[in-house]
Amino acid sequence: MKRTRKRLTPEERIEQIIETAAKLFAEKGFDATSIDDIAEACGVAPSLIYHYFDSKSEILRALLERKSLLPKMAEILAQPPKGTVEETLTELGNAFWKMLEENRELALMMHGEMQRNQEVVKIVGEIIRMGVKLLSDYLNAQKEAGILRDDLDPTIFARTFWGALFESFFAHNRLAPFVKRIPPKRLVSEVVKLLLYGAVNQKKLAPGGENAK
Repeated sequence: MKRTRKRLTPEERIEQIIETAAKLFAEKGFDATSIDDIAEACGVAPSLIYHYFDSKSEILRALLERKSLLPKMAEILAQPPKGTVEETLTELGNAFWKMLEENRELALMMHGEMQRNQEVVKIVGEIIRMGVKLLSDYLNAQKEAGILRDDLDPTIFARTFWGALFESFFAHNRLAPFVKRIPPKRLVSEVVKLLLYGAVNQKKLAPGGENAK
């Protein structure tokens, strides 16, 4: 008896296309993957891919939006805050690292593609901008509450936070053993403390300390 192939709903087909593209992008790279490759892996004609997406770039945008940390970020940063600024940033950093680890090959591919593909830079930049905005708004609220310095630039802090974690993830996965791996939770904790409190011994800055000489 001949088995009939299940007809996918539009939502199931979109999911299939995005997940298939994710695997191919991770394996071959964004540039080296074509719509024909995605269609063949899905077992459909290229015209069906174009029925749902205008281009390969649109597939990448949908993929990154689906796998991004943005929904989780909004939950962690919801008001009223769940904990101190340090606790909140640590939770956020650990969630970001977990997301990268769950999509390790794709994340590492994107790191390389951003060095040479302006279309990828544009799409990733849109996601990063939203992430920076969410964190900046949270930091600005903490500044207005008197918890953070009056002269703190929330945008620079947010960009530095995400950049430090992403580059640390790359080093953790690509530069080892030349660069010693640091346990992710410890790394996240130290990045948060460094950004929040700096590297200077605060006791030395007190009246009568070394800085007052």
